Amino acid sequence: MTSLQNPAPTDAVLPGSARRRVWRAPEVRSHPLVVLTADRLYLLPPDHPPTPEPLAAVEDGADPDEALGPAATIIDLAAVRRVAHELTANTLRLESVAAGRPAGAVVVFATPEAADAAFALVWRRLGANFELTPPRPDPWVAARGPVAAMLGVLAAAAALALAASAADDLPASPLAAVLRAMDWRAVCGLAGAALAVIQVRLYRRLTRPPSRLELVRR
Repeated sequence: MTSLQNPAPTDAVLPGSARRRVWRAPEVRSHPLVVLTADRLYLLPPDHPPTPEPLAAVEDGADPDEALGPAATIIDLAAVRRVAHELTANTLRLESVAAGRPAGAVVVFATPEAADAAFALVWRRLGANFELTPPRPDPWVAARGPVAAMLGVLAAAAALALAASAADDLPASPLAAVLRAMDWRAVCGLAGAALAVIQVRLYRRLTRPPSRLELVRR
């Protein structure tokens, strides 16, 4: 049996979180069978679909190590360092350490409901030593680009409007002719339209729902 275990003791889990959970294809797409116990995650590879007997045994509470055999991959939850939930792809990515080396697994579910349930159950079993990273970026990081663009539009509009209003006092030249033909009110109107577009994009950035959630060991 392929093992991704770590001898470190399993973290304490919350009351009621130790109940076994089993996902089968087609509810899970990446593996024919996924079993989550109190301290381990078992994954059967696609080329080893479970037969009815071990599947029934696992669902009835039998030891997955014995019921699934050597084909299963085991991830000890005590070895997990990070869990990523890709919301749009219904995918869980678990990063762990086994024998001092990085390891992990990717589990793809068929529906958002199944992926959300799996992520929540893994989170409960990992315990209080894990925290959910902010699902949205820092507001200033998200707003920095649009705010810079807004300031640029305002500066350009102010410069053009000022130049257009003072064009009559400039010496005759092609540039002066262009500025005299320019209406400062039209400049301000175009700037206002550009600012409105940028404001809409800024609002979308600040209110965009997260596409990824991460659990990270403290």
